[in-house]
Amino acid sequence: MEKARKLPSGNWRIKVYSYKDSQGKEHYESFTAPTKQQVQMMAAQFINSAERARASDITVSEAIKNYISSNDGVLSPSTINGYIKDARRIEVIGHVKIRKINSKTLQSFITELSDKGLAPKTVKNTYGLLRSSLTFSGVKEQFSIHLPKEKKVRSNAPENEQIEALYNAASNKMKIAISMAAHHSLRRGEISALKYGDIKGNTIYVHADMVQDHKKGWIYKEIPKTETSNRIVYLSQSELELIGEGNPDDYIVGLTPGSIGTNFYNLKHSLGLGHIRFHDLRVFFASFAAAMSIPEIVTAHHGGWKEGSKVLRDHYRKPIASIDEGYANKLNDYFENRTQNRTREM
Repeated sequence: MEKARKLPSGNWRIKVYSYKDSQGKEHYESFTAPTKQQVQMMAAQFINSAERARASDITVSEAIKNYISSNDGVLSPSTINGYIKDARRIEVIGHVKIRKINSKTLQSFITELSDKGLAPKTVKNTYGLLRSSLTFSGVKEQFSIHLPKEKKVRSNAPENEQIEALYNAASNKMKIAISMAAHHSLRRGEISALKYGDIKGNTIYVHADMVQDHKKGWIYKEIPKTETSNRIVYLSQSELELIGEGNPDDYIVGLTPGSIGTNFYNLKHSLGLGHIRFHDLRVFFASFAAAMSIPEIVTAHHGGWKEGSKVLRDHYRKPIASIDEGYANKLNDYFENRTQNRTREM
């Protein structure tokens, strides 16, 4: 768009590029108005409508690519990497023009994802990327769709004996990783980002993350995942001895989050504990803290959750079967003694 020019008549005019014909000739739209502000507004409205018209003819894949590109460098690398993974699931309707997308198309797509056995959360995230991409490209239609409901499965936290078995069978690097997760509730990225310079006495400063960038691979980020992730962790003497000493800038574990995940996967299957995920070690931490009657505020601060975190209460604190059984036996013994006493009194 060229600058507004004042005509001899006193009006203002702006010429705006419109399109290029088959001969390669460029065509322009001309707008005239009494004031400079009015003509600029007319030109802006035309540009906006023209862009929307062009956008309406792009495909779903193009819309998603545009959305991800526009957020690259703004959102975290891990979020962008997640978008790229989600985008692969949308390729089945990637060829469809966004102007042809309707509720029926979207519902069929969602149902197909569910039929493939994808978790409800995965389906929800995939649709979220698709909907955001459509909105970004100018699709304002409100679609009527139904997402699969997440199944609430009551599961137990890992047992202390299982954690000990994993720890004892692990390499030194994985011993540190398991201890940091199960005893201090560190995430994989936080463990990978730990450096010897973060150790002060018997404490370690958790303030960084190792995240996956779709262009650069695993990268060190000084900023933690959340504000509450920035915290001090107190180490035991055995943990300090296991960690040892090193140059301040050297990584303590020396494994990327992906390598930690792979090593843990192989380790748990070698022990017949295939149902345990590395993330369940954080579940063990929160659950064991609750069983020990440690105040929730202390657990939250130590584990990197917000004070009063609903996520901590609803998703991390779970029953530990052996501890539940122990309390159940105490209750049974109490009622059994009461019953016997009443019998003798009769």
